[in-house]
Amino acid sequence: MFYEPVVDEPVLAGSFIFCRAHGCEFCHECFSDHRFTNNFQIMDKLYAAFPALTEAYFMVWYNKSAHDRPPISYVFDKAVARTSQHSRKLLEYECKEHHALNCPTCFNWAAIAIENIKRQAKVKNSKVIPVDIPKEEKLKFLKSMGVDLSPATRLPNDTMERKFRCAIDASQSLTTLIAKAPFDPSNLPLWSKKTCKKSLLETVGRGNVKEGFANFQARLEGRSNAWDLYENPFMDVRQTIMGLANGLDNGAKTAIIQDKETAYAICIRVVEVYMLNDETPVMVILYCRGTRDSPAYETFDWVQQVITDGKSPVLEGTATPEEQKLLLAVLNANARRLSSTYSVKRNPTGTEATFALSFLLPLGPINQRDIARLTHHTGCVVCGGKTVSKCSQCLAMEYCGAECQRVHWKEHKPTCNSVQGGEWVEVTFSMYPTKMRLVAAKGNKVSMATWNNMSRPTMDNMRVRSYEDEPPLPPNIHSQNLFLIKMQREIAPGMPQIMIYDRTRSIEVYLCHDLDSKGHEKTMAQMHTGQMGLKIYRWAKRTSGDKLSVCLNKAPPKDPQW
Repeated sequence: MFYEPVVDEPVLAGSFIFCRAHGCEFCHECFSDHRFTNNFQIMDKLYAAFPALTEAYFMVWYNKSAHDRPPISYVFDKAVARTSQHSRKLLEYECKEHHALNCPTCFNWAAIAIENIKRQAKVKNSKVIPVDIPKEEKLKFLKSMGVDLSPATRLPNDTMERKFRCAIDASQSLTTLIAKAPFDPSNLPLWSKKTCKKSLLETVGRGNVKEGFANFQARLEGRSNAWDLYENPFMDVRQTIMGLANGLDNGAKTAIIQDKETAYAICIRVVEVYMLNDETPVMVILYCRGTRDSPAYETFDWVQQVITDGKSPVLEGTATPEEQKLLLAVLNANARRLSSTYSVKRNPTGTEATFALSFLLPLGPINQRDIARLTHHTGCVVCGGKTVSKCSQCLAMEYCGAECQRVHWKEHKPTCNSVQGGEWVEVTFSMYPTKMRLVAAKGNKVSMATWNNMSRPTMDNMRVRSYEDEPPLPPNIHSQNLFLIKMQREIAPGMPQIMIYDRTRSIEVYLCHDLDSKGHEKTMAQMHTGQMGLKIYRWAKRTSGDKLSVCLNKAPPKDPQW
């Protein structure tokens, strides 16, 4: 029997009623489900939109389907209260935008309900758990991953979504580890404590030199970690995955991850763990989501079962709603890559019937090249459209027209002003660092291995280059435009060489004291202003084949993350 208990008086917005505490049709916390009552108000429109459905589908009290319509939630985001003229107990709400009680635009509940039903039908045929991530949250998630896009960006939604998914892939090194989709983990060897030299927790840990320095500095300051919990969603998801691995090391195959207010939760069961290689485990996972404002019959049954079962410990974790959304985005992205023929054994009681199947790889910082690729796009800096003009002061920013330039000016103004009145110094660069140039001058073959501080210092991330002769000068893709360069000194005493490169590494050269002592000394004099005294970002312009004009004494207002 389904019933509609109400612990306090509801509120009225338009013709629909919602719980007073949260503004939701359905609310676990308030023990209320107002969909049955609200359906009476829109029956004619529901019948018209779904003629194949009978009255029983929407109205029969004991029919579970009557309560399957996705509830409308959090109406207080678009409504404000005023006292009802008909009842002192019942609060009426008017829309914020038009200050109307029955606003046909803001309170068009029939249209919203019908759209929700259609969306739910599509989701039921997909392999993922739906999660709504608006543009502002995508930008925040990308920034937490090191991909810092302009808050004023007008990039199309599909472009933004593509960057977001590519960032998720890059954080897992997915295209390197799993070359082709669909992916079938059952072809891989199983992970086990007996066959693996390291614990699962040790194998999922990922980091780079930059994070190592940051954590070292934090410990010197008396802090345990450079990043506080619940401030950086990407760091928090990485911690959650490490927590899952630690739980598996201790026999916990199920996990309940929820926020402090217990309004949002993700239920997880790790089905199996495979090994892609000696350092990369693949955790195959069944997962489901529960929220305060949506029915979750199977989730409740699953939680009750795993807690009362007692066969293995249950890992309980805390994660903000934002972190949960990012974790779901990772799981959903990976779920789409699984082979359609791959399946796992689910709980025989049926409580996992609606759970989605996915996998998790270790998450780590995105490497420098991927960050450069994800933050770079041709076209208007705001919307990505075809460019027709540039900023007349710095000539570095390109726009599709006056409107995007006007929108971007508040953000661009500090950067634009940062090059005005600066000291421009012309420097001569070399394609080789000093020692390599001296060796090559003797007719010897030269090889050089490097990796950057945004990558894990492993053999896989090492870049090896060999030359018979000094390579040719890089092409000038920037023409006469200004562009940002990173100038990074060698960690060595004396007169260390300085590596120079741009975001896309179209130019990757060296400033050496023996070739340009003046430019080298002036650059070294500015190093103390940069990160840990090792690197600075500056505006530059290519003046000739092996020369750059650099605005040395004026830093951009904010260092880019590449």
